[in-house]
Amino acid sequence: MKKCLPIIFAALLMVSALTGCAGRNPSPGQNNATAPSGETAISQPVTSTTGASSPIVSPNASAAYEKLIAYKAEGYEQQSVADFNAALASTPDELTEFLAAVADVGNTISSDDENYEFFTTTITFSSHELYCEHMGEEFTLFVPMSKQSGLCDYLDEAGEPVYEFNCFVESNVAYSIDNPKLVSVAERDKVLLTYKEEMQNYLNGLSETEITDGDVKTMLIDKSAELADSLSTENMKLSPCELYLLEINGEGAIQ
Repeated sequence: MKKCLPIIFAALLMVSALTGCAGRNPSPGQNNATAPSGETAISQPVTSTTGASSPIVSPNASAAYEKLIAYKAEGYEQQSVADFNAALASTPDELTEFLAAVADVGNTISSDDENYEFFTTTITFSSHELYCEHMGEEFTLFVPMSKQSGLCDYLDEAGEPVYEFNCFVESNVAYSIDNPKLVSVAERDKVLLTYKEEMQNYLNGLSETEITDGDVKTMLIDKSAELADSLSTENMKLSPCELYLLEINGEGAIQ
């Protein structure tokens, strides 16, 4: 069973990259105070608007969608990470089924779905944690960032907007939840989303000259260390980011 988990998780990571990461041609508004995934990063996970114990599911929803949305019960945000994650999958077989469902929903869900943030935030974070625990690996948060300016009056061959200045960054942030019984789902989600938002805001605030002529890699790592220190608590700790992609105007790589 352990052999097939990496395959499923690889699909999940691809889905995450498509639904939760900065695209190479984001809309002009992306460089405002929204995270690369398009969500307002410090907002709490979406809760049911009906007040019922579970949200209404569309009759066209897939079996995978119905399986996962059942965990969006009233008050789920106040559950501990330990209890919430255990309910999602407590055995290797359950984990395999769960990750397959997450990948399936990620491939089909639309950003205007009322449960989009629940899937791309809470479920995504928990699925990564469960997989990493099973494989004996540390938790990591994928943090993509981008800054684009100088919108041109023409499109590229794919019909996408073209910008005169482009900076793309991809990094991972290691984190640990030392006492998951004392960290709520809402607290975890807010910490991780705030980290992503603040890193994007910092890149937005750098001038093009600072990015091209300065040591932007060092600046980003220093900022991430500052955020990791300010957001870490006794029960949940974050580390400075590890950059593995830095592309400016089509050139550049992490040395």
